[in-house]
Amino acid sequence: MRYISASDMRFKKWELGNRKWEVEKITPFSLIFIFCFLLLTSYFLLPTCGYAEVIDSVVAYVDETAVTLSELRDYYLEAKKTANITEEEALNSMINRLLLLKEARAMKLEAQTDDELLKDYIDIKIGSLILIKEDAVISFYNEHLKEFKGKDYLTVRDTIEKYLFEAEINRQLKKHIEELRTNSEVRIRLTDK
Repeated sequence: MRYISASDMRFKKWELGNRKWEVEKITPFSLIFIFCFLLLTSYFLLPTCGYAEVIDSVVAYVDETAVTLSELRDYYLEAKKTANITEEEALNSMINRLLLLKEARAMKLEAQTDDELLKDYIDIKIGSLILIKEDAVISFYNEHLKEFKGKDYLTVRDTIEKYLFEAEINRQLKKHIEELRTNSEVRIRLTDK
């Protein structure tokens, strides 16, 4: 077997249509040119193969749902406008919201927005079970007479009942969320940066 170096390569004449082509010899200059061309082409066309960049990271999982860092930041910035909360509190709020929405959808509730769906779910699941007794309203009125500045019981009764109802909903909602968290797989991967 005979070996031929690239500089000694000669090509025969070949025809394409009516034209005849002949390449006598591949010069070292043409080899360097081809090598540089391939090197530059690979440099510009393959930068994504050598470098990986994290676009978004997962900060929590709620069952099969992932919460991304960008979703958390958006939620946090929006919540910070109305309340002074930390990023961790915002994440816990998002997790609670996801759990409640999942339960609402499992009950086949429907609404135009997630906020409406949550309100309907809380009204049905929790609010429908709460009954504020008249004794509780009278007791609250008597304990907070100074705050009502001498107003008659009948003029503030509805306000007191609404306040007690909302307080009881919040207490029951916290309890319900704790049960949902216990029965769900919640993994938090938030790290301080």
